[in-house]
Amino acid sequence: MFKRILLAVDGSEHALLAADVACDLAARYEARLIILSVAKPVGKMSVAARDYIQAEHLAGAPSYLLTDLARAALADVDGRARAKGLTNVKTVVREGNPARRIVEYAKEHDIDLIALGSRGLGDLEGLLLGSVSHKVATLAHCTVITAK
Repeated sequence: MFKRILLAVDGSEHALLAADVACDLAARYEARLIILSVAKPVGKMSVAARDYIQAEHLAGAPSYLLTDLARAALADVDGRARAKGLTNVKTVVREGNPARRIVEYAKEHDIDLIALGSRGLGDLEGLLLGSVSHKVATLAHCTVITAK
């Protein structure tokens, strides 16, 4: 049923719940698991990223730093997937609007299922502008599972 599963992660608790669901489905269907993290443009970073930058006394928010934060989220979930016995796993980092990049990646790579958390690190933005999970569910061409 599912050959390619895209798991979108941002380091949030709900993303970790989505990871559990995606890993279970990937194992069950012997599907390829692609773990994607999207680094927001510098002007639109999450509160957690801003807090990290301030705590580390980093000047500005260079794009490589945001990409490093995205890679850290990927590394955690990749380790979880491999610990569950999954071997057909790929990690990807993109920059830009998270919902758009997730949907674009899914379409370009013929993804059968997208899994993501119902709420990510940008909860305030989600309340004001609509959540990433809602946008992905609306725009995606394939099945979307949101974990709570």
